[in-house]
Amino acid sequence: MRLAVTKCGHYEADVYCSNAREARRILREKSVSMLAIDFQLTGKDTGNEILRWANEHDVLPNYVVIVARDRAQRISLANSLEQIGFRSADKTTYFRH
Repeated sequence: MRLAVTKCGHYEADVYCSNAREARRILREKSVSMLAIDFQLTGKDTGNEILRWANEHDVLPNYVVIVARDRAQRISLANSLEQIGFRSADKTTYFRH
């Protein structure tokens, strides 16, 4: 299942959510094969917090796509993924190495 965590919904996915609470619930309950993540979410949490939480709880899929449009936000998400062992050739599509 492909999960998009974004306020915009501009990425093709099976399930969309815009806040951290719903994203955590879905990641805990479903088998997610791909996560499309934005930096800005509804509420106070950011995409970085979702990535950290999912990694700590071992529910982060091996395939993550950054869908943030703002350059600084994309870099922030990319740095978070690289710190936990993900690699990318294009700084958008990440795989766990």
